[in-house]
Amino acid sequence: MKKLLLATLVGLFLLPALLGALELKISGEMWNRWTLEQGKVFADTSLTAYKKEITKNFFSLERGYVGMEAKFSQSMKGRFTVDIFSSDILKDGAGLKLKYAYLDFSNLIPIPDLTTTVGLQKVYFGSIYDWSYNLIGKAPTDEYKYANSADYGISLNGYLPGGWGEYQLGMYNGEGYKNYGSNLKDNIDPAFLANLRIVPTAGLTIGGSVMTNGSERKLKLADATENSSYNTQLLADGILRAAFGPLDIWAEYLYKDISYAPNFSAKDYSATCFSVFPTLKLKSLIGADIDLQGRYDRSDETRMPDSKKKNLLNAWTGGLNFNFMADDSGSPALQAQLNYVRKDYDEDASGTDYANGKKDTDIVMLQLKWRFASTIN
Repeated sequence: MKKLLLATLVGLFLLPALLGALELKISGEMWNRWTLEQGKVFADTSLTAYKKEITKNFFSLERGYVGMEAKFSQSMKGRFTVDIFSSDILKDGAGLKLKYAYLDFSNLIPIPDLTTTVGLQKVYFGSIYDWSYNLIGKAPTDEYKYANSADYGISLNGYLPGGWGEYQLGMYNGEGYKNYGSNLKDNIDPAFLANLRIVPTAGLTIGGSVMTNGSERKLKLADATENSSYNTQLLADGILRAAFGPLDIWAEYLYKDISYAPNFSAKDYSATCFSVFPTLKLKSLIGADIDLQGRYDRSDETRMPDSKKKNLLNAWTGGLNFNFMADDSGSPALQAQLNYVRKDYDEDASGTDYANGKKDTDIVMLQLKWRFASTIN
């Protein structure tokens, strides 16, 4: 682990120089977090009654992004980012993940305002594309496992003429940045994505994403028998944003349909999720650089084939951001975030795994997030 980390960091700093980059930007982002969670646990050894108890109380480095952006020519640039974070899975107490490693080509295809991106990159599905973590939690698409936040692949990223919006077309491995090689479980079917955002007037954005994906392989390589875990997925998303003055409101609707081979049709199911997340920026009203935020999620997985695991979740989040200082782009460079999250599973609509409110939680998170960036040549 330590050798891998050292080799990664050395490569991070030396590679652009070896390749003769015209410009090199080094950046970092650290999320130091305190988490306090209350949930239900067994009240006694009878294992029939429950009581509320603090189940988590810890400090951590949840994200530690370190990266570089190298500009090799006027039409080619690259980005490489690793995530170093606290982890109790590994004995060293820290984990390391590749997050981004891609090249952008602005003139590879002769279409105006089109960039071709090759490598480990963002998945441009739903709110993942726009999510800036003004709230501490993940984007709904990521939180409820509709699509991965990053994956290996190729994408075309362009702008519509006349400032009408933007689009993305992508082809990915389909199983996220944590999986490659044997972890793909012989999956040879790529995922295909289309994303469109239209801006009919300043402050208003309407869009949506469609993605086809799959998991594992239809016939096993070992004996050519049908693989019961093989499935195909249709994912769809609709998004609306209205930003006027100090108020910025996002709304998102997610849908997924999972289909198995005919012999296993009983496992087919679909799920939906609706989320809305408003932000009120107080700086123009009171002078202090403070944002008030809210979020409501309704995740419906009541059609899951496993009757124990089906669930209907209502989740509320309230948040406050205090921005101590901003960078040259106006984005927060030093920010304190306070979030309260309440997760409540509907017992009438959920399976036995969620009975008696045993998976309901109240979570308080206080986070100090800081960023740096410097161009060194």
